[in-house]
Amino acid sequence: MHKIGLLTVLAGVLLTTSAIVPAVGQEEVILRLLPYHTDAMVENFNPNNPTGPQQRTRDFTYEPLWIENVWNPDADVPGLAMSYDIAEDLKSVTWHLRPDTKWSDGEAFTADDVVFTFEYAKAHPDYPMGIDVYSAEAGTGNVESAEKIDDLTVRFNLHEPDSLARYGLGQIYPLPEHIWSTVDDPKNFANTTPVATGPWTEVRNFSRSGYEICRNELSHYNADNKIDCLSFPQMNGNEQTVAALSAGDLDWLGDGLTDPDITFLPQSEFNNYWLPAGSDVNLQLNTTKAPFDNLEFRKAMSVAIDRDTLVDISTFGLTTHTRFPIGTGEMFNTWYDEAALEPYEWLMQYTPEKAIEILDAAGFVDADGDGWRDNLDGTPIQFGIAMPSGWTDWVNTGQTVAENLQDVGINASLKTMDEGAWFDAVPQGNFDVYVMWTNGGATPFSQYQPMFNPRQMVPGQIDFQAMHQMQIPEIEDALTAFKSTSDRDAQLADMGKVHKLVAENVPVISLFANPIWYEYSTRRFTGWVTKDDPRYRPQVHDGTRERVLHALSLQPIE
Repeated sequence: MHKIGLLTVLAGVLLTTSAIVPAVGQEEVILRLLPYHTDAMVENFNPNNPTGPQQRTRDFTYEPLWIENVWNPDADVPGLAMSYDIAEDLKSVTWHLRPDTKWSDGEAFTADDVVFTFEYAKAHPDYPMGIDVYSAEAGTGNVESAEKIDDLTVRFNLHEPDSLARYGLGQIYPLPEHIWSTVDDPKNFANTTPVATGPWTEVRNFSRSGYEICRNELSHYNADNKIDCLSFPQMNGNEQTVAALSAGDLDWLGDGLTDPDITFLPQSEFNNYWLPAGSDVNLQLNTTKAPFDNLEFRKAMSVAIDRDTLVDISTFGLTTHTRFPIGTGEMFNTWYDEAALEPYEWLMQYTPEKAIEILDAAGFVDADGDGWRDNLDGTPIQFGIAMPSGWTDWVNTGQTVAENLQDVGINASLKTMDEGAWFDAVPQGNFDVYVMWTNGGATPFSQYQPMFNPRQMVPGQIDFQAMHQMQIPEIEDALTAFKSTSDRDAQLADMGKVHKLVAENVPVISLFANPIWYEYSTRRFTGWVTKDDPRYRPQVHDGTRERVLHALSLQPIE
């Protein structure tokens, strides 16, 4: 949903022109991108604030220890660490840090900063830094300690063997100890003057309409970095963003498209898109309340949904079907045990008559004669399917699902809202039904671990993947076993248990496999990732650490 571009920069003016201006010969080279929609930009550069700042500051400003190249795992790229060692007993991971690295204020980056970051996460459990800190009291987490070996070597010690720990630890974004050690309330810290090690750290021209963040003169990327500044405009809604990319006001976008060959490509000779298969999209039901706490109701919802319409019409034929009701899709089909999952395929088939049969048998009938089914205690069933107002494809999806449910007597409706409000409602558990994406990653563990981790279900800290809030201990056990071995056959067996338990319990309702939304303009830059050159995942969104490498590999057009 975003665009990238080169800009002619006029002092003090942000997002000023859509004129076609080649990069070479301009005062500065500016890449314009949109990783996040918002109604108004807030001056906040906290890298662990998921309501917006995180989308713009991670990777570009704050670096992780390791950049996992998901599409090309044999070509991972060092971040703030140059290499790692996993202990034979799988109970520690040692990282060897990049030498001669400076924070943007000139202070040296060392192992002390990494150790501080772990201790900081431990001291502030409500601050979402993504570190799986072990708590003996709660019996949760797995990272017991961070140990400085020398100035450039850090060892993370684990409570239990974990063959996958290096994936999570590589995603740590270290904080500078000399800055954050004085911050007592990190969750509400705006961090208006970011000090980081990434290629772009200097904020300029901030307004509610957007801002620029410019070159870190101390970055280790500078020798190969052709881009002086990144520009993040305030925009909200697919129609606005696509129009901006077509007019030359954006260069890199990741929005849903409606029939792109007709509605997008003809708008500009520079417009391009590629939509490779991505992870699944699910309905997240709040199972802490009726009627979603009833398994039969969830099964009925699943078979009431017309997925052919979702794929072919609601999402413009750009998504793909998911075969099994397991919350993940074809991206991880090498982990399927198809024979074991075939008995559950019926849950993915559109059979409204079956939905009616299930609901009637379970007692979800129209008790008060108003034309809609009621809860088992006689109270009305009425809920909204929450959706950000500008997300066209998902709005269509929510509307289709609502109409499908109405057809079997369930009083559901589409509930659109501002994107910020949509994100804000998740951690508090203030919702009924959401359409929600799933995470990427090297294995399906990266999707199921946050989906079924009880720590991600605590009100106030509910994760997007765990919105259903259904705890299934057998899945937790299977995931623990999965990460305790590096044997592929053993992992396949453990993942098969997870798949079967998800299919049996229907904690989420699988809809379709989302494409990776990726649009770009060749007006001012070359070197974009393409189908013929799939060197990185091409998303501009947070969660794609390779996006910084993608940006750095772009070349301004002369």
